[in-house]
Amino acid sequence: MEIKIPLYNDVWMDNAVENLYRLIADSEEGVDITLDKTELTIHTNDKDELRNILSPIIQNNRNNLIIKHKDKKTGEIKEIKKDFVLIQEGKKINGIVAFKENIYADPKKSTGEILDLIEKEGKRTCIVCGKTFHKPYKKLQQATYPFVTKIKSFSGIRTYKDGNFYAFKDYHDNFCPTCYLLGILEWLDNRIIYRTFPGDKSFLFLPYFDNLEDLVEFKEEYEPLLNKSERYSNIKINICEDKTEGTPGKFSTLLCFYEKFLLDIECENVIGVDWAVMEVPFGSLKNIKIRTLNLTDSTLRVMKELIGENEIRIYTELIKEIYFFIDNPKGAPVDWDLTRKIREKLSESFLISDFRSFARMLLPRKGGKVGYSSETRTNLENLIYIWRLKKMGISKENLDSIKRVGNIIAKVSKNNLSLLYKLDKTRSIADFWSVLREISRKLIGLDLKKAKVRPTALDELIQLLKDNEEQWEEIRDLLVIYSSMYYAIGSRGGEKNE
Repeated sequence: MEIKIPLYNDVWMDNAVENLYRLIADSEEGVDITLDKTELTIHTNDKDELRNILSPIIQNNRNNLIIKHKDKKTGEIKEIKKDFVLIQEGKKINGIVAFKENIYADPKKSTGEILDLIEKEGKRTCIVCGKTFHKPYKKLQQATYPFVTKIKSFSGIRTYKDGNFYAFKDYHDNFCPTCYLLGILEWLDNRIIYRTFPGDKSFLFLPYFDNLEDLVEFKEEYEPLLNKSERYSNIKINICEDKTEGTPGKFSTLLCFYEKFLLDIECENVIGVDWAVMEVPFGSLKNIKIRTLNLTDSTLRVMKELIGENEIRIYTELIKEIYFFIDNPKGAPVDWDLTRKIREKLSESFLISDFRSFARMLLPRKGGKVGYSSETRTNLENLIYIWRLKKMGISKENLDSIKRVGNIIAKVSKNNLSLLYKLDKTRSIADFWSVLREISRKLIGLDLKKAKVRPTALDELIQLLKDNEEQWEEIRDLLVIYSSMYYAIGSRGGEKNE
């Protein structure tokens, strides 16, 4: 029996092909399996041999679907299905998860039935892979292809093709047994990166390549970074420990993963990777959302350079060390909900190379301001230099002028933030010049010696702006960052009190 499975160009199914290849290859069973850029080929003497290979593989990897939980009151250890796994379960028996899916309940029988169907030729066309088949093993469902529901308005896959409407009954019936086998076994993939927020949603991260060989290689490289036995996150804090990260959202999770990948995994080339980020909500109705994110080579090079030259991890030693401090707090001095939102938005802004959004996240807000330690400020300045200034061609001496003007803006905005907000909202270089003139006028009423500012920095900034008018927006955003930084320092009593 020979099964040929081509590249799907579908992120779920291609990861499923890679997963099946890994499961069989890792089993060390006597099956002829080959994989190239565009195809996986499985060859055995007969289907019974393949059934006898697949059924123990499924049984032995079942733990990838569950976590073990110890009841605090009784001390009893029970199994819990991972929150994002879209396979229905029945009533637990002796604390053991009982899956309703036959292939997990009785793998030997089910794999035999599936292989029988795969072997038969037919005239039906599979809606997922486009190949002909005899009849389905099961209808198309979320357990095998997460992007579809039985509810028409929520369906994540197309209902139109070549101008014709596909009735939902036919649409769900036309699902071949090969695609079923791949899709249902993808949940055994212990290299799916995940982050779960209890009672809310889970995020799954699937890498997407245009060939299977690169996909296999990449997932093999990052596997040591993951702990498959944790319920809410599987990215290890340290590659040598099992404890995992508690990131605030999807972008911070991916950023956290990449800093560890670049730090701990030896790879010759920094590869920009496309990712599909799946959002799986809690509750009985699962409307799966998906976002594709491309991490460009340039973004990853910035991270690698930051790690290589300065030994700075952008998430752990910078973004994770940024807080929102409450003015006149009655209780805790930090607003943790807002802090997590700011960290998540900073992570997103960096990953999509949106310096404008990154800068705006550091602005003070009603009721408080964004703050961080002097060490974190140093890390931020190193990031800014590598990420923006080197590309802009602006020297560190010119950056000193921007920083000094930022200090001036912070001082004149001490009792009135409108000037800082006005700077942030400039939409043209004419508006920018207007704000700079207003800053100059505000200096008249300022005790320069007490404020410890250098008025000549404004002249230096004006000359820098004249020489780099096409980059005025980047200069504005740099000013926003440093003005916000010095405002936070001043409002908290200076560096000694940080």
